[in-house]
Amino acid sequence: MKRIICFAFCAMIGVCFTACKKDKQNALNNIIVKPKEVVEPDTVVHKMGEIDTTIDTVKWVGSTYKVKVKRYTNDSLTVVTDDNGKRFRNNLIKVVIVRKDGSEFFNKVFSKKMFENLLDEDFLSKNVLLGMVFNGSDEDCLHFLGSVGKPDILTEEFVPFDVTISRMGDVGIKKAPLDKLDGVETNGDDKDAPRVEQEDGVE
Repeated sequence: MKRIICFAFCAMIGVCFTACKKDKQNALNNIIVKPKEVVEPDTVVHKMGEIDTTIDTVKWVGSTYKVKVKRYTNDSLTVVTDDNGKRFRNNLIKVVIVRKDGSEFFNKVFSKKMFENLLDEDFLSKNVLLGMVFNGSDEDCLHFLGSVGKPDILTEEFVPFDVTISRMGDVGIKKAPLDKLDGVETNGDDKDAPRVEQEDGVE
């Protein structure tokens, strides 16, 4: 009799173990495992929009000038990679100053390379020449506010520069104090000065 009871008890434990095992397996089968999100790498080389502005009347040294500033890019320019791994094409900025009689007083293309002696290498590798705007004049020079910074329009990080053009057409570039930015648009997007020589190649 004792053997029958013992056998029945063992059989009941076995049934319970099997049932628990099946319940556990069913529970595991019902768990929904979300697939890992695959982030596609951004392989596009982005470009900032073209900006073309003209100031028709700039009075300077007893005469009137027209100032044209154009930001643009092309596929021959180098590419920078920002902190998020996003790649952008560098920009060029063309400044043309026209006399009252229609003749050109100044015509030059500015590249980021012309600012490199005033910036560290790491900053240069992640930023582009953002823009340049006319910023007044004095007896000796026409002043422009240039900027090198992050090309992503969601950020506003940049370094401002005072770019001067003398009566002889010589160019000077130096870092601008922050008060130079008061009331001036930097063209970031629909936002003792060294002599800069004309260069054959651009970056």
